[in-house]
Formats: sequence, structure tokens, C-alpha cells
Amino acid sequence: MLSEIKTKIRALTEDLTNTKTDAFTYSISNIFSLSEDKGISILDVQINGSELASGQSYTFDADTAQLTVEGLTTNDVVTVKFTYYKYSDSELNDYIRSALVWLSIFSDKCKDYELENNTEIVPTPDNRTTDLMAIVASLLIKPDYSEYRLPNLTVRYNREMSKEKRIEELIKKFDRGLGVNDIIEWDNIDY
Repeated sequence: MLSEIKTKIRALTEDLTNTKTDAFTYSISNIFSLSEDKGISILDVQINGSELASGQSYTFDADTAQLTVEGLTTNDVVTVKFTYYKYSDSELNDYIRSALVWLSIFSDKCKDYELENNTEIVPTPDNRTTDLMAIVASLLIKPDYSEYRLPNLTVRYNREMSKEKRIEELIKKFDRGLGVNDIIEWDNIDY
């Protein structure tokens, strides 16, 4: 459930997978820090332009964005191609946690949701509520966006509306109930 919400947030905030290549020269330490600290996977590691030889291996710690390469000799050049996001999973967890607080403040119908151990939301929300959580978290990340789109919902805001007011109005409109497909739009609202 939590990974689905993160996927929705990444889509709404345009936090798409990026690819980058870093190069390091081995001298003392065989632990290399990637230039992007939100690395998610290693696509390729080469030493001196060639695939890893016998006795050479690597491990990757996504939490620290560090690559450890075994079997190097002095002045070996390690080239690593990797993927990364703009926002880490832990950052998205914090935005989701904030979204849950906003829901508890402004919603009369949403349950009191909690993010337990950064692994699950309790009680388990339905798909419609996860959409709302994703949109609120996206507003917290990118408050200047004037439109958010999900497969079954489009939300358009007046550019002059504050982030807090956008969140409040969005939650209240969700509480009033929408059909399966709908557009929420604010053009000339007094705020």
C-alpha cells in the first residue's frame, strides 16, 4: 500500500527515474559515494572500461548511496551507471506522514491514519483515500503546481490560493464525495 502511494506521488511530482554515470579512481578506500544520494539501483559497474573480472565484485547500499568494490588495485578507474530519484523513500514517508496529519485536521470522514514503522498505513485506506493522500503529499512537495492528475481525478487550483488553503479545500471536497471520475477546480473562490 505504501509503495503504491509513493508511486503515485512520484508520478504527480514528476519524480521520474534518472540515470547517471560516476567515475572514481581507487587509491586507498574501496568505498565510493555516488554523486546522487537517492540512488535506487546499480545498472553497470566497470573497472578500467571492462566488465568485472574474476575476484572482483561490488555491493551497493541504497541508504547511504555507497558502492563498495572488491578486488581493486591502485589507480583502477571504477565507472558506475546507476538510477536515482529526486526524493528518497524516507523523504516520501515524511511527506505521507504530513499528509496524514492534514487529513486528520480537515477531514470529517477519513479515519485517523498512522504511518507505522515506515512500512504500512494503519488502518488500511481504500484506493480513493490513497489518491487523496498522494495528492496532499504532492501539494506539500510542489505547492506551486496548479494541476494534479490521477487516472480517475484531476485537481486544478487557482494559482493565488495558498498551499494550506488548497489542502483544506481538497480534503473538504473529497469529504463531500465525488464520482469515480471527476474534476475538482477552483477558479474564483474567496480565500
